[in-house]
Amino acid sequence: MTKSAVFILILTLFSSGCATFKAAVPDRNARIVEDLESRARTIRSYAMDHTIQGKVAKRMYFQFERDGKPFFRFRSDLIRGGKRYVYIYNADGRHDYHYFPDERIAYRCPTDGLWNAGNYDKARKAQFNYHGAVVDGETVIGGRACYLLKFQNHWIAVWKKKGIPLAAMNRPDNAEDAVYYQNIEFDLPDDDFTVPAGVTIIDQKDGFFK
Repeated sequence: MTKSAVFILILTLFSSGCATFKAAVPDRNARIVEDLESRARTIRSYAMDHTIQGKVAKRMYFQFERDGKPFFRFRSDLIRGGKRYVYIYNADGRHDYHYFPDERIAYRCPTDGLWNAGNYDKARKAQFNYHGAVVDGETVIGGRACYLLKFQNHWIAVWKKKGIPLAAMNRPDNAEDAVYYQNIEFDLPDDDFTVPAGVTIIDQKDGFFK
């Protein structure tokens, strides 16, 4: 075989190898993203703190099933206007609640109906949608192994075991400004999405309240 023939053969093999490599990476990326989504979509309910620079900004609760059937509601606990404030979306399938625990008052208004019996089964899929993400490496958050997923202008660290985000950041090397999701709980009781007995309920026609 001539030197030129050998060179052409090597070049052909190298080019084929590059093509195979380029094809394999997107396939692996898609498999990882699909696996993370499938793991997360087995979760019935969960809660976590949103922590920034070591301080809890709010606690969020999500429920995707109720009595074995698709359902969707969420709760957010935070400080609003210097007061403890709890917002419960779609508490009973018809109402939202704006609840002030220290005043023992809750304002009840009709839910916006964005999620209803016709599409509850899609809420979990929408919640855990990593479409368009590129696997940009691996990291460890709070002792939990994560994949680092890059989107157009931000990154999230997704727990390999459960498929849920444990951190969100504008840059993967900027831990100071990252939002961390901590104190995670699963399989929440229904009481987490209700207003306690003895609270004064004030009906409102819309979501605005005094």
